[in-house]
Amino acid sequence: MLTRIITAVVLIAAVLAWLFKANFEIFSMGALFIYAVSAYEMGTLLGYKSRIPFIIVAIVVASIAFFVANPGLYIVEGIPKFSQYVVASGLIVWFVSIPLLLKFPKDTAWHQNVVLNTVIAILMLLPFLEGILILRSSDYAIDYNAGACLVLAVMALVWCADSGAYFAGRFLGKHKMLPNVSPKKTVEGLAGGIITALIGLYIFDKLGWFGQYSQKQWVLVIAAVITIIFSVIGDLVESMFKRLAGIKDSGKIFPGHGGMLDRIDSQLAAVPVFLTMVWLFSGELF
Repeated sequence: MLTRIITAVVLIAAVLAWLFKANFEIFSMGALFIYAVSAYEMGTLLGYKSRIPFIIVAIVVASIAFFVANPGLYIVEGIPKFSQYVVASGLIVWFVSIPLLLKFPKDTAWHQNVVLNTVIAILMLLPFLEGILILRSSDYAIDYNAGACLVLAVMALVWCADSGAYFAGRFLGKHKMLPNVSPKKTVEGLAGGIITALIGLYIFDKLGWFGQYSQKQWVLVIAAVITIIFSVIGDLVESMFKRLAGIKDSGKIFPGHGGMLDRIDSQLAAVPVFLTMVWLFSGELF
């Protein structure tokens, strides 16, 4: 327990420093580190015999995406359509994963296809990477910390939802969502998580953390609700992959907390879904 607490404190301090003290270049390097470690851990979940092949694929794909649209220009030239489409492509895997989750463990033949697994994993990781860079670049020239607050706000929505779901599920939970994937998740927990996240949304919005994304309140609320629902799906998808691979944790990088994927599984879905919903309902995607 002590190890878990110490690790959590260090992680919180590191994330806050990364968000508010690092310039955009250093922030980008940190985002790439998260992406690379996640890709390294993902290899085992995909059916590769070694962790190395997938991380090479992931680095090549990210390099191509950055060559087409350099994230370093986001803070001076805005977000190109290509990058928006990369982020939006993440929705493909989260929607497709719903029937896979519903059929688990009766139908798992798809997991034998390494190519398919690789495509799924790239659509989990790359949109998240692009998404946090886009969020951090928001209003960068006007307010250095505007994007940092925005990243924190989106991530904190998920944290609020997780906390609300935990307590609602523990004291009120009766109806299991997908017991074969995650035995502890309940419908009541999901409802409690959404309510808690909406309370958090109100607080974060009053603090001004959502910046330009709060201009249309109805868009922000709808995007937040959909984001929380899909953050649960993100968590479930990683759990499904770990069950298919027969492992408990994706890695051991964080003592007492498992691997990088164990810490960001919900965020992998939340970040691209939030951005895509805001763009979609605001008419900015097409």
